[in-house]
Amino acid sequence: MSPPSAPAHLDDPTIDALLDLAAVTDVVGAAFAAWGRGEAATTQRVRSQAGGAMASAMAAVAPPYTGGKVYATHEGRFTFLNVLFDLHGTLLCTLAGDALTRLRTPAACALALRRLAVPDVTTAALVGAGRQGWLHLTMLAAELPGLTEVRVTDLVPAAATAMVERARHAGIPAVIADHPADAVDGAEVIVTVTQAVEPLFPASAVSPRATICAVGATKYDRCEIGADVVDACATVVCDDVAGSRTECGDLIRAASAGRFDWDRAVELHAVLAGTVEVRRAGTAPALFETQGVAIQDVAAAGLAWERYCAAGRPTRPD
Repeated sequence: MSPPSAPAHLDDPTIDALLDLAAVTDVVGAAFAAWGRGEAATTQRVRSQAGGAMASAMAAVAPPYTGGKVYATHEGRFTFLNVLFDLHGTLLCTLAGDALTRLRTPAACALALRRLAVPDVTTAALVGAGRQGWLHLTMLAAELPGLTEVRVTDLVPAAATAMVERARHAGIPAVIADHPADAVDGAEVIVTVTQAVEPLFPASAVSPRATICAVGATKYDRCEIGADVVDACATVVCDDVAGSRTECGDLIRAASAGRFDWDRAVELHAVLAGTVEVRRAGTAPALFETQGVAIQDVAAAGLAWERYCAAGRPTRPD
Protein backbone atom coordinates (compact mmCIF):
# COMPACT_ATOMS: atom_id res chain seq x y z
CA MET A 1 0.00 0.00 0.00
CA SER A 2 1.50 3.32 -1.03
CA PRO A 3 1.34 6.08 1.57
CA PRO A 4 -0.45 9.33 0.82
CA SER A 5 1.46 12.48 -0.08
CA ALA A 6 -0.48 14.25 2.65
CA PRO A 7 -1.04 11.56 5.30
CA ALA A 8 -4.64 10.78 6.11
CA HIS A 9 -6.17 11.33 9.51
CA LEU A 10 -8.68 8.71 10.62
CA ASP A 11 -11.15 10.11 13.13
CA ASP A 12 -13.08 8.08 15.70
CA PRO A 13 -16.27 7.63 13.61
CA THR A 14 -14.17 6.38 10.69
CA ILE A 15 -12.34 3.92 12.95
CA ASP A 16 -15.61 2.72 14.48
CA ALA A 17 -16.90 2.02 10.96
CA LEU A 18 -13.71 0.22 9.91
CA LEU A 19 -13.02 -2.00 12.91
CA ASP A 20 -14.79 -4.73 14.86
CA LEU A 21 -13.76 -6.27 18.15
CA ALA A 22 -13.21 -9.78 16.78
CA ALA A 23 -10.72 -8.61 14.14
CA VAL A 24 -8.95 -6.31 16.59
CA THR A 25 -8.61 -9.23 19.01
CA ASP A 26 -6.98 -11.32 16.28
CA VAL A 27 -4.39 -8.69 15.29
CA VAL A 28 -3.61 -7.78 18.90
CA GLY A 29 -3.14 -11.48 19.66
CA ALA A 30 -0.77 -11.87 16.71
CA ALA A 31 1.20 -8.82 17.87
CA PHE A 32 1.50 -10.13 21.43
CA ALA A 33 2.67 -13.52 20.14
CA ALA A 34 5.26 -11.81 17.93
CA TRP A 35 6.44 -9.87 20.97
CA GLY A 36 6.77 -13.12 22.88
CA ARG A 37 8.92 -14.55 20.08
CA GLY A 38 11.18 -11.48 20.08
CA GLU A 39 9.84 -10.25 16.71
CA ALA A 40 8.09 -7.15 18.10
CA ALA A 41 8.71 -4.72 20.94
CA THR A 42 6.90 -2.18 23.08
CA THR A 43 7.83 0.54 25.55
CA GLN A 44 6.48 1.34 28.96
CA ARG A 45 4.26 4.40 29.24
CA VAL A 46 5.95 7.66 30.26
CA ARG A 47 4.09 10.56 31.87
CA SER A 48 4.77 14.22 32.51
CA GLN A 49 2.65 16.28 34.88
CA ALA A 50 2.54 19.93 35.95
CA GLY A 51 -0.12 22.39 37.01
CA GLY A 52 -2.94 19.87 36.85
CA ALA A 53 -2.14 18.83 33.28
CA MET A 54 -0.68 15.48 32.26
CA ALA A 55 0.83 14.19 29.01
CA SER A 56 1.61 10.51 28.35
CA ALA A 57 3.31 8.63 25.52
CA MET A 58 4.03 5.02 24.48
CA ALA A 59 5.48 3.39 21.35
CA ALA A 60 5.89 -0.02 19.75
CA VAL A 61 7.17 -1.98 16.79
CA ALA A 62 4.54 -4.46 15.57
CA PRO A 63 5.62 -5.55 12.07
CA PRO A 64 4.78 -4.46 9.47
CA TYR A 65 4.14 -1.26 11.43
CA THR A 66 5.71 1.01 14.00
CA GLY A 67 4.15 3.88 15.85
CA GLY A 68 2.66 4.94 19.10
CA LYS A 69 0.21 7.01 21.05
CA VAL A 70 0.45 10.35 22.82
CA TYR A 71 -2.36 11.73 24.92
CA ALA A 72 -3.33 14.49 27.27
CA THR A 73 -5.30 14.07 30.48
CA HIS A 74 -7.15 16.93 32.15
CA GLU A 75 -9.84 16.67 34.85
CA GLY A 76 -10.40 13.01 34.01
CA ARG A 77 -10.77 13.66 30.25
CA PHE A 78 -8.43 11.95 27.78
CA THR A 79 -7.46 13.21 24.31
CA PHE A 80 -5.60 10.56 22.30
CA LEU A 81 -3.59 10.76 19.07
CA ASN A 82 -2.01 7.73 17.40
CA VAL A 83 0.70 7.82 14.72
CA LEU A 84 1.37 4.93 12.33
CA PHE A 85 4.54 4.36 10.27
CA ASP A 86 5.76 1.51 8.10
CA LEU A 87 8.99 -0.32 8.91
CA HIS A 88 10.97 2.14 6.76
CA GLY A 89 9.80 5.07 8.84
CA THR A 90 7.32 6.42 6.29
CA LEU A 91 4.37 8.14 7.93
CA LEU A 92 1.18 6.35 6.88
CA CYS A 93 -1.51 8.14 8.86
CA THR A 94 -2.56 9.65 12.14
CA LEU A 95 -5.54 8.31 14.02
CA ALA A 96 -7.80 9.54 16.78
CA GLY A 97 -7.37 7.28 19.76
CA ASP A 98 -10.65 6.97 21.62
CA ALA A 99 -12.20 4.28 19.40
CA LEU A 100 -8.89 2.41 19.16
CA THR A 101 -8.50 2.41 22.94
CA ARG A 102 -12.08 1.25 23.49
CA LEU A 103 -11.45 -1.71 21.14
CA ARG A 104 -7.92 -2.78 21.98
CA THR A 105 -8.57 -2.93 25.74
CA PRO A 106 -11.27 -5.65 25.73
CA ALA A 107 -9.25 -7.42 23.02
CA ALA A 108 -6.49 -8.06 25.57
CA CYS A 109 -9.03 -9.39 28.06
CA ALA A 110 -10.48 -11.69 25.39
CA LEU A 111 -7.00 -13.10 24.71
CA ALA A 112 -6.43 -13.69 28.41
CA LEU A 113 -9.77 -15.44 28.83
CA ARG A 114 -8.98 -17.81 25.97
CA ARG A 115 -5.99 -19.08 27.94
CA LEU A 116 -7.13 -18.65 31.54
CA ALA A 117 -10.88 -19.23 31.77
CA VAL A 118 -12.16 -22.60 32.97
CA PRO A 119 -14.29 -24.60 30.51
CA ASP A 120 -18.04 -24.15 30.20
CA VAL A 121 -18.40 -20.73 31.80
CA THR A 122 -22.06 -19.84 32.43
CA THR A 123 -21.88 -16.87 34.81
CA ALA A 124 -19.88 -13.65 34.51
CA ALA A 125 -19.72 -10.30 36.27
CA LEU A 126 -18.97 -6.84 34.92
CA VAL A 127 -18.07 -4.27 37.55
CA GLY A 128 -18.17 -0.88 35.85
CA ALA A 129 -20.66 0.41 33.29
CA GLY A 130 -18.75 3.47 32.08
CA ARG A 131 -17.11 4.25 28.74
CA GLN A 132 -15.23 0.96 28.57
CA GLY A 133 -18.07 -1.16 29.90
CA TRP A 134 -20.13 -1.87 26.80
CA LEU A 135 -17.38 -3.37 24.66
CA HIS A 136 -16.21 -5.49 27.58
CA LEU A 137 -19.77 -6.75 27.93
CA THR A 138 -20.01 -7.64 24.24
CA MET A 139 -16.58 -9.26 24.49
CA LEU A 140 -17.86 -11.52 27.30
CA ALA A 141 -20.87 -12.52 25.22
CA ALA A 142 -18.66 -13.33 22.21
CA GLU A 143 -15.95 -15.21 24.11
CA LEU A 144 -18.23 -17.21 26.41
CA PRO A 145 -20.82 -18.96 24.23
CA GLY A 146 -22.35 -20.85 27.16
CA LEU A 147 -23.06 -17.67 29.11
CA THR A 148 -26.46 -17.64 30.80
CA GLU A 149 -26.02 -14.62 33.09
CA VAL A 150 -23.87 -11.50 33.22
CA ARG A 151 -24.27 -9.50 36.41
CA VAL A 152 -23.64 -5.79 35.87
CA THR A 153 -22.99 -3.31 38.66
CA ASP A 154 -21.78 0.27 38.84
CA LEU A 155 -21.33 2.99 41.44
CA VAL A 156 -23.99 4.89 39.45
CA PRO A 157 -27.03 2.56 39.43
CA ALA A 158 -28.57 4.34 36.42
CA ALA A 159 -25.50 3.48 34.33
CA ALA A 160 -25.82 -0.21 35.17
CA THR A 161 -29.55 -0.14 34.45
CA ALA A 162 -29.01 1.48 31.05
CA MET A 163 -26.32 -1.04 30.13
CA VAL A 164 -28.47 -4.01 31.15
CA GLU A 165 -31.38 -2.71 29.06
CA ARG A 166 -29.07 -2.23 26.07
CA ALA A 167 -27.63 -5.71 26.58
CA ARG A 168 -31.03 -7.36 26.68
CA HIS A 169 -31.97 -5.68 23.40
CA ALA A 170 -28.75 -7.16 21.97
CA GLY A 171 -29.61 -10.65 23.24
CA ILE A 172 -27.04 -10.63 26.05
CA PRO A 173 -28.36 -12.22 29.30
CA ALA A 174 -27.51 -9.30 31.59
CA VAL A 175 -28.96 -8.64 35.03
CA ILE A 176 -28.45 -5.92 37.64
CA ALA A 177 -26.37 -6.57 40.75
CA ASP A 178 -26.61 -4.08 43.60
CA HIS A 179 -23.03 -4.40 44.81
CA PRO A 180 -19.72 -5.70 43.38
CA ALA A 181 -19.58 -8.52 45.94
CA ASP A 182 -23.04 -9.65 44.82
CA ALA A 183 -21.98 -9.49 41.18
CA VAL A 184 -18.85 -11.60 41.57
CA ASP A 185 -20.27 -14.20 43.99
CA GLY A 186 -19.94 -17.52 42.16
CA ALA A 187 -19.05 -15.87 38.83
CA GLU A 188 -16.56 -17.81 36.72
CA VAL A 189 -15.36 -14.70 34.86
CA ILE A 190 -15.07 -11.24 36.43
CA VAL A 191 -14.19 -8.03 34.60
CA THR A 192 -13.51 -4.83 36.55
CA VAL A 193 -13.47 -1.56 34.61
CA THR A 194 -13.60 1.21 37.20
CA GLN A 195 -11.59 4.10 38.61
CA ALA A 196 -11.71 2.64 42.13
CA VAL A 197 -9.03 3.52 44.65
CA GLU A 198 -10.05 0.84 47.14
CA PRO A 199 -10.76 -2.88 46.59
CA LEU A 200 -14.16 -3.64 45.13
CA PHE A 201 -14.84 -7.01 46.78
CA PRO A 202 -13.25 -9.43 49.27
CA ALA A 203 -11.51 -12.69 48.41
CA SER A 204 -14.34 -14.56 50.13
CA ALA A 205 -16.68 -13.49 47.31
CA VAL A 206 -14.45 -14.92 44.55
CA SER A 207 -14.99 -18.46 43.26
CA PRO A 208 -11.90 -20.67 42.96
CA ARG A 209 -12.99 -21.19 39.33
CA ALA A 210 -12.97 -17.46 38.62
CA THR A 211 -10.80 -15.66 36.11
CA ILE A 212 -10.52 -11.95 36.90
CA CYS A 213 -9.69 -9.41 34.20
CA ALA A 214 -8.72 -6.23 36.05
CA VAL A 215 -8.69 -3.21 33.76
CA GLY A 216 -9.06 -0.10 35.88
CA ALA A 217 -5.90 0.03 38.05
CA THR A 218 -3.87 1.91 35.47
CA LYS A 219 -1.98 4.04 38.00
CA TYR A 220 -0.14 3.26 41.21
CA ASP A 221 -2.80 4.98 43.33
CA ARG A 222 -5.79 3.06 41.93
CA CYS A 223 -6.97 -0.25 43.29
CA GLU A 224 -9.80 -2.57 42.22
CA ILE A 225 -8.44 -5.94 43.37
CA GLY A 226 -7.41 -6.24 47.02
CA ALA A 227 -4.25 -7.87 48.34
CA ASP A 228 -6.35 -10.72 49.75
CA VAL A 229 -7.71 -11.51 46.27
CA VAL A 230 -4.27 -11.29 44.65
CA ASP A 231 -2.89 -13.60 47.33
CA ALA A 232 -5.66 -16.14 46.65
CA CYS A 233 -4.89 -16.32 42.92
CA ALA A 234 -2.78 -19.25 41.72
CA THR A 235 -1.94 -17.44 38.47
CA VAL A 236 -1.19 -13.74 37.89
CA VAL A 237 -0.72 -12.62 34.29
CA CYS A 238 0.25 -9.06 33.27
CA ASP A 239 0.30 -7.45 29.86
CA ASP A 240 3.77 -6.17 30.85
CA VAL A 241 5.41 -6.88 34.21
CA ALA A 242 7.88 -3.98 34.02
CA GLY A 243 5.04 -1.54 33.41
CA SER A 244 2.90 -3.13 36.10
CA ARG A 245 5.61 -2.53 38.70
CA THR A 246 5.10 1.22 38.32
CA GLU A 247 1.47 1.43 37.13
CA CYS A 248 -0.64 -1.43 38.49
CA GLY A 249 -2.03 -0.20 41.79
CA ASP A 250 -3.54 -3.62 42.56
CA LEU A 251 -0.22 -5.47 42.43
CA ILE A 252 1.85 -2.63 43.87
CA ARG A 253 -0.38 -2.55 46.93
CA ALA A 254 -0.41 -6.35 47.26
CA ALA A 255 3.39 -6.52 46.99
CA SER A 256 3.74 -3.76 49.57
CA ALA A 257 1.52 -5.73 51.94
CA GLY A 258 3.66 -8.84 51.52
CA ARG A 259 0.80 -10.68 49.77
CA PHE A 260 2.37 -10.82 46.29
CA ASP A 261 5.83 -11.55 44.91
CA TRP A 262 6.61 -10.09 41.49
CA ASP A 263 8.39 -13.33 40.58
CA ARG A 264 4.94 -14.94 40.45
CA ALA A 265 3.82 -12.76 37.53
CA VAL A 266 3.93 -14.04 33.97
CA GLU A 267 3.35 -11.99 30.83
CA LEU A 268 0.55 -12.38 28.33
CA HIS A 269 2.93 -12.27 25.39
CA ALA A 270 4.83 -15.27 26.74
CA VAL A 271 1.59 -17.20 27.20
CA LEU A 272 0.43 -16.40 23.66
CA ALA A 273 3.83 -17.23 22.17
CA GLY A 274 3.78 -20.58 23.94
CA THR A 275 6.96 -20.00 25.96
CA VAL A 276 4.95 -20.12 29.20
CA GLU A 277 2.11 -22.56 29.75
CA VAL A 278 -0.72 -21.77 32.14
CA ARG A 279 -2.91 -24.60 33.34
CA ARG A 280 -6.11 -24.08 35.32
CA ALA A 281 -7.21 -26.70 37.79
CA GLY A 282 -10.19 -24.63 38.96
CA THR A 283 -9.04 -24.84 42.57
CA ALA A 284 -7.86 -21.20 42.82
CA PRO A 285 -8.68 -18.02 40.87
CA ALA A 286 -6.57 -16.59 38.06
CA LEU A 287 -5.91 -12.86 37.62
CA PHE A 288 -5.12 -10.87 34.47
CA GLU A 289 -3.96 -7.31 35.08
CA THR A 290 -3.90 -4.96 32.11
CA GLN A 291 -2.81 -1.33 32.01
CA GLY A 292 -2.56 -1.33 28.23
CA VAL A 293 0.59 -1.37 26.10
CA ALA A 294 1.48 0.42 22.89
CA ILE A 295 1.70 -2.76 20.83
CA GLN A 296 -2.08 -3.06 21.11
CA ASP A 297 -2.55 0.44 19.71
CA VAL A 298 -0.11 -0.06 16.83
CA ALA A 299 -1.61 -3.41 15.84
CA ALA A 300 -5.16 -2.00 15.88
CA ALA A 301 -4.07 1.14 14.02
CA GLY A 302 -2.43 -1.02 11.34
CA LEU A 303 -5.68 -2.92 10.82
CA ALA A 304 -7.63 0.33 10.56
CA TRP A 305 -5.16 1.63 7.97
CA GLU A 306 -5.39 -1.57 5.90
CA ARG A 307 -9.16 -1.49 5.90
CA TYR A 308 -9.17 2.23 5.11
CA CYS A 309 -7.08 1.56 2.01
CA ALA A 310 -8.99 -1.58 1.03
CA ALA A 311 -12.28 0.33 1.21
CA GLY A 312 -11.07 2.49 -1.68
CA ARG A 313 -10.64 5.62 0.38
CA PRO A 314 -8.37 8.11 -1.36
CA THR A 315 -4.77 7.65 -0.28
CA ARG A 316 -3.48 10.57 -2.35
CA PRO A 317 -4.96 14.03 -2.73
CA ASP A 318 -6.91 14.72 -5.94
